[in-house]
Amino acid sequence: MEIERCRREIAAIEALIRTGHPDLEGLCLALSDWCGELRLIEQEMALKVKMPAAVEAGRAEGPEGDATF
Repeated sequence: MEIERCRREIAAIEALIRTGHPDLEGLCLALSDWCGELRLIEQEMALKVKMPAAVEAGRAEGPEGDATF
C-alpha cells in the first residue's frame, strides 16, 4: 500500500540524516516531499470515508466542510 511505502521512505531518509549523510539539503527536501505525499494520501482516505456517510445523509461536503451540490 502507498502509506507503507511513504513510511518506509521517510524512515530511510531519517536514518540517513541521523548517520550524517553529506547531502542534508537534498535529504530534507526528500523528507518534505514524502511527508507531503503521506499527508495527501491520508486526506484522500479520510474523504473517501467521509463522503459516503455525507451522501447517505443527503448532502456531500467538500474538504473544508462546505456543502457541494
